Amino acid sequence: MWKSAEAFRWFLGDMNEYWQTPEGRRLRAAREADEAGLQSWLADQPGVVLYDHGDAPEQWRGEVDGHNFAFRERDTEWIIEIDLHPSGQSMRVVDGPNADGTNSRRQDEIIEGAIIATGTTSAAGYGANPRERAAFIVTTIRDHLRRKRVDEIGMLVAERSAELNHRLA
Repeated sequence: MWKSAEAFRWFLGDMNEYWQTPEGRRLRAAREADEAGLQSWLADQPGVVLYDHGDAPEQWRGEVDGHNFAFRERDTEWIIEIDLHPSGQSMRVVDGPNADGTNSRRQDEIIEGAIIATGTTSAAGYGANPRERAAFIVTTIRDHLRRKRVDEIGMLVAERSAELNHRLA
């Protein structure tokens, strides 16, 4: 973490200078184009809402067909959780530097869900830009929900068949 508020302010000033360089402007334009592509794709996706996304580590939060989700990728490994809810536990997290150079802390509630998929960034269809990544996440969630529904229907059919066989016996 930052040794002092002064060091943090210096870092921010240095980053502001970077964004004014030709390389910084190119990177910003590329990110804006990626974001526009993502927003265009989302506009054509009924049932999909994206709350936020970002990188370092990459994280996405949103909803797909009424199921909230969290996607996290770190060091080439990713995980998708759905149906997020409070776990009843919390943890202390660093909130940032205080003016005196110490770190401010707060309690954050731990949110968890059902882990439906894990993998690596080399997975087929993982994508190289935000639009492709969103499509990968949405497809993975919808495939899971479809398999789950098929399993539920299969169990219902088996129960009804057993009931019918019992009545006919």
